Amino acid sequence: METTEDEEPRSRDLLIRESKDHIAIDVIELCRQLSIRAMLGGGPVLISHGLMSPAVGRFVSILVDPASIRHLHRTLVERGWTDVAPARRLRVLPSARLILRHDDEAAGLILYSVIPGFYADPEETFDLIWERHKEIRLRGQTIRALGRISSAILASHDGLDGHVSHQRSNFDYFVQQFRVLLDERERAVLGDFIRQIGACAEMAHLLSALDLKPCGFVLPSVPYVQWRLQVTDVSEQLQRAVALLELAPHGRQSLYDSKSGRPRSAHDYRVIVTSLPRTFAAVFGSRRRWRRTFSA
Repeated sequence: METTEDEEPRSRDLLIRESKDHIAIDVIELCRQLSIRAMLGGGPVLISHGLMSPAVGRFVSILVDPASIRHLHRTLVERGWTDVAPARRLRVLPSARLILRHDDEAAGLILYSVIPGFYADPEETFDLIWERHKEIRLRGQTIRALGRISSAILASHDGLDGHVSHQRSNFDYFVQQFRVLLDERERAVLGDFIRQIGACAEMAHLLSALDLKPCGFVLPSVPYVQWRLQVTDVSEQLQRAVALLELAPHGRQSLYDSKSGRPRSAHDYRVIVTSLPRTFAAVFGSRRRWRRTFSA
């Protein structure tokens, strides 16, 4: 019996959904066995919160405790998962996520340990998200997942891989839902949460779209830059460079307006000039260090 052209995409989507559910259940259970804190994100979680996704994605998204990401990655590789190179784009900083595939699965897996633009200490950011996690039912299994507020924030993030997106279709799609589903209390919680994780610049459009008061720009924290670039020594100049490279135009404008990291004296200018070689080395060597960290 022949299938129609309309049936083929539906069949393909069904296969991907089934694979994604299997991956989510298997990886979250593996994390439980390894005592790793991890939370599922994406389509099934959005649906559990009363939100709809614009399309069926081909990857399972899991947020992982930064302290345990290497352990989880190594264990997955030992179980047959292989790394997938990020899409080739004009970028300076490394991708902020790990992409993996398995020969037995139609879908893929994306692991996040640091969220671009969330400039607080990545461990503290994860702790705050973890405090708000919930459990959902997926094919009869209980899965740890992102909470409602965290899901709303991440769903509206346009640069989760660390590459600024110039398309805001998903942002507009989700904001329309947030304005209906998030009550006044939840909106206030969302605004406070964005301040706590240092995401005022990255999430400025979301705050504005939900009629929430904007908050002031803060430079990326030292632990954030250390993790993002895989370095130990972090200067104010390097913090500013990371923000300039990661943020979308509206976020960079917040940086300019704040004057954060700008020289305030002749001494500051001398320090900036003499430290430029170290800053360039830290930034342009970050992709190599990132690859080395997760290939060891």
